[in-house]
Amino acid sequence: MSPADFGGRSAYEVLEVSFDADTAQLKAAWRRAARRTHPDYGGDVAEFRLVSYAWELVGDPGSRRDYDRGFSTAGARRSGTGRQTGGPSSGPAASYASAPSASARASRTGRSASGPGTITYVPPLDDEMVLDLARSSQQIHGAPRKRGILPAGHRLVREARAIRTMQTHVLASLPATRLVNGLHLTFGRLNSGAIDHVLLCGDRLAIIGSLQVPDGVYRWDGAELWKGDRRISPPSLAPAMVALQRAFPDCTIGGFVLVLGPDDNPHAPVIQLDRTRSMLDSEAGFLTDPPAHPLQFGRDVKMFLGTGSRSATVDRRLLARLLGAMY
Repeated sequence: MSPADFGGRSAYEVLEVSFDADTAQLKAAWRRAARRTHPDYGGDVAEFRLVSYAWELVGDPGSRRDYDRGFSTAGARRSGTGRQTGGPSSGPAASYASAPSASARASRTGRSASGPGTITYVPPLDDEMVLDLARSSQQIHGAPRKRGILPAGHRLVREARAIRTMQTHVLASLPATRLVNGLHLTFGRLNSGAIDHVLLCGDRLAIIGSLQVPDGVYRWDGAELWKGDRRISPPSLAPAMVALQRAFPDCTIGGFVLVLGPDDNPHAPVIQLDRTRSMLDSEAGFLTDPPAHPLQFGRDVKMFLGTGSRSATVDRRLLARLLGAMY
């Protein structure tokens, strides 16, 4: 069994508990889920197995930490030939919502079949001094998690929804893309602040911010969103974009804001473009495209990443540096 069996859910969602739940809350949620799904109480055997596996991934503090950071300790126990010594259940999950796909079974030549195209790994996968096979192969790294001591339930839910949106509307179409969640980067005096999500595809990096708004019709004036007389400023991506451009001077950096409605309708909310203000008057000038609902957001990000000259390449050195910046 692997996290891919969760059907796009995280281990926390399988257990029906928030990402920032403490140990007692997590254990109570597991007991409720186990009782609800146990065959002796009329539950479904397959769902009970998923609940048990989810608890295996996050029930122990060490395993939970590894799961949240998005890497597998099973990969760390790999022998010198690159083969894992344990099966799929021998360690924590390899990613937030998906296990290594066909690319995890790649040949050691540096090329791997994945979907309709072919992924090229640079340097080849047999160079494990750069990054191990498991993390090179998985598409999603890390999960939403707390920053500091303040409550963050709303933000964690929003970030989880953003991850699912990118998984559906971006990663499925661009198999060489890697999503890294939760970064903090310093470069000299530059400080990126907390970065929710970064997508790496070849030599292009897309920084993703998100916000959740009530349903309705919004107007984008070039710098801010408006609903009637209510003004909503998009998250500022400028510090992150400047810091990443300095840290990765050979990469093309893009900035995108995903606007989520109250439900999972990919066409909502409606955003009308009425650029009455110059984007240069605000930090919105750093954005590659205007803020957009999930469907349009996916199109914009795929256009940015997919039109690069190396869109079928996983640069493992760049990926390793991004993983090293996870907080």
